[in-house]
Amino acid sequence: MTTGVSSSLPIVVGTAGHIDHGKTALVRALTGIDTDRLAVEKQRGITTELGFAHLDLGGRRVAVVDVPGHERFIRSMVAGATGLDLVMLVVAADEGVMPQTREHLDVCQLLGVRRGLVVVTKRDLVDDDWLALLDSELAEFVDGGFLEPAPRVAVSTRTGAGLDELRAALTRSIDELPARAANGVFRLPIDRVFTLKGFGTVATGTIASGAVAIGDEVRALPRGVAARVRGLHIHGEAVEHARAGQRCAVNLGGVATDELARGDVLAHPGAVAPTHVIDVRLRHVAAARVPLPGRSKVLVHHGTTQVGATLVLVGGSSLAPGAEGFAQLRIDRTTPLAAAPGDRFIVRGFQPMANHGTTLGGGEIVRVHAAKARAADHAAIVAGFAAARAEERLALEIRAAHAAAPTVAELVRRTGADAAEVSATLALLAASGLVLSAGAGDAAVHLHAAVVASLEQTVLALVDLPREELRQKLPTALPARAFDAIVERLIGRGLIEQRGEHLRRATITRPEPASSALESELAARFAAWALEPPRPKELAAVLARPEPQVAQALAALHAASLVTKIKPDLYVASSALATLEQRLRAYLGAHREITPQAWKELTGASRKFSIPLAEYFDAQKITLRVGDLRRLR
Repeated sequence: MTTGVSSSLPIVVGTAGHIDHGKTALVRALTGIDTDRLAVEKQRGITTELGFAHLDLGGRRVAVVDVPGHERFIRSMVAGATGLDLVMLVVAADEGVMPQTREHLDVCQLLGVRRGLVVVTKRDLVDDDWLALLDSELAEFVDGGFLEPAPRVAVSTRTGAGLDELRAALTRSIDELPARAANGVFRLPIDRVFTLKGFGTVATGTIASGAVAIGDEVRALPRGVAARVRGLHIHGEAVEHARAGQRCAVNLGGVATDELARGDVLAHPGAVAPTHVIDVRLRHVAAARVPLPGRSKVLVHHGTTQVGATLVLVGGSSLAPGAEGFAQLRIDRTTPLAAAPGDRFIVRGFQPMANHGTTLGGGEIVRVHAAKARAADHAAIVAGFAAARAEERLALEIRAAHAAAPTVAELVRRTGADAAEVSATLALLAASGLVLSAGAGDAAVHLHAAVVASLEQTVLALVDLPREELRQKLPTALPARAFDAIVERLIGRGLIEQRGEHLRRATITRPEPASSALESELAARFAAWALEPPRPKELAAVLARPEPQVAQALAALHAASLVTKIKPDLYVASSALATLEQRLRAYLGAHREITPQAWKELTGASRKFSIPLAEYFDAQKITLRVGDLRRLR
């Protein structure tokens, strides 16, 4: 089902293609704006830096980014392609597909650009027979990629032929774009810095996530240079605030132009922490002649920056051309990245490949501030994070922190979600019993239920000590308020008591249920399984525990509303079900009805699970089935 975008939502369209194939002339013909602003560009007749323009299409103003085509300026090309909603892959009619055509298409695909058009320029230089042959070549060239279903439009910027057809194709493609998410912390990768008379320092870029407003305090990362937002401009017009997906000029006070540079990232103070160790999902380009080795030195392109790093594969000793796997980027000490999970990146080598360039691959950032990959199960850990939904990812981050119970601010820096999103998800996790929160407000810390169960067992084994002495025997990373919460839980359950400053086993105790640790483990497993858990009869084998104990633990979780019974042989985590209900209500609020395919995509689960879940919501009087469709009651 096509979502479509509102005419008020930000759209960024970019060019890609080989040098001298007419990208800048195409932008000029469409917009009336010459994006070659540097004297050297006009003298040499080639684009060496990013150029920017805007295009009015059907009542919508679209930002246009023109990228250089020369291989030596691939850093600028990647910077321009990052964050594009739509790409125009430009191919000159008289030359056809060339090396940078191939590399630029790879870059766009690796950066997650999923919509576009193929624009054949200079059509006035060839006859119709040649144009037909070229169209066949292009169909083969884009076969299997995201541009396979894209329109192919031939134009001449000299005569104007085909430009109206191109504008119409652009309008249709933009109308079909899914809406861009505008949540998360504010980050703006800077692509240009200059001084404007009467304004002072101005930095421009496309906002990667979140929003910014006049008066906000910001930091330029990774150096942490402080500044204040004095003004904002979008397409030359002053605005009060700007959001993800918009190309924006930010007038900054309190900072000089020489304190900023392309590659810096503007962010709100404390919301983003530059990272040196990053877990990623990586695809090796199919054009490579040899497998990617287990360890190599690379250049990483992320946002508008280029940094050196060591690329380490995890879960394998090599990666075949065209294959995908997990890896870790260890960024050079002096240049950490202001990155977040979900960001896209490119890695390039130092030796050019025949007819291609030096792009080795790219993909998606899975986890920032990761531990160095040493354990044999690191690939499985990364895979778990990669497959997790937002609420599951937060639970995994909390569990990975072990006793170092993170605050909301720390979780914001690890996930890229804003504080309101993190707090709302934590409330759901706490209500489900998967997370224990200790303290209030910004000082609150959060422990995973599995870690709590382990710490409680340790306390019970060490009890009969002064309270402070007992705390010192626990992991030093455990915050005092988290220790206090664990002690209070044990006192409240009648397992220990405090006499003065001394903690000891309660004189009259209620025996600790034998299944309590099992219940905590099972609750954690159900949270990780989300909407696709094993059947109840399979749980004993999965947990390697006696079937009666597992059945008793499952019954306890159901009684405590930590899991929900969908049907006799299917239980799911209540937190996952609540999140799915929120997403379902939001979808039906926007679309009024949902098809079986859209429901399957919304759940992310196979038919074995998605059908019972749909029937559950019918039985709960949340949805009404009408034929194959479902609507809110």
